[in-house]
Amino acid sequence: MVRVEIPTIVKWAGGKKQLLKQFQKFFPSKIENYFEPFVGGGAVLFYILQTYSPKKVLISDTNEELINCYEVIKNNVEELILSLKKHKANHNKEYYYKIRELNPKELNNIERASRTIYLNKTCFNGLYRVNSKGSFNVPIGS
Repeated sequence: MVRVEIPTIVKWAGGKKQLLKQFQKFFPSKIENYFEPFVGGGAVLFYILQTYSPKKVLISDTNEELINCYEVIKNNVEELILSLKKHKANHNKEYYYKIRELNPKELNNIERASRTIYLNKTCFNGLYRVNSKGSFNVPIGS
């Protein structure tokens, strides 16, 4: 049976969280190696990790900011948490737009991951969208 709460790092377009019950019958009885080509928010990944405890896991995605988040969580989670706490303490409309305007390529990996997660959690509808120049452009949520 699918666990009630499957954690995800971010809300992502095309997320599979609501479809896991339907997918369950297609999963094998044992998974030792898991390869995820489009990890997104990670609902299927976290379900597989919780249910099967595979020995080897390899994730990928075309979005560099998202993959950076997973790498920072793996290697520097404590520093990421501290950075996210700063965003939470400063959160307001003016601060949101200031952070949104930052160029992620000018930030270190922890700051980039923190920015991506902060924007995803506070933007309208948790939508990740960039314009033709590659800049995140979702307005603040309520």
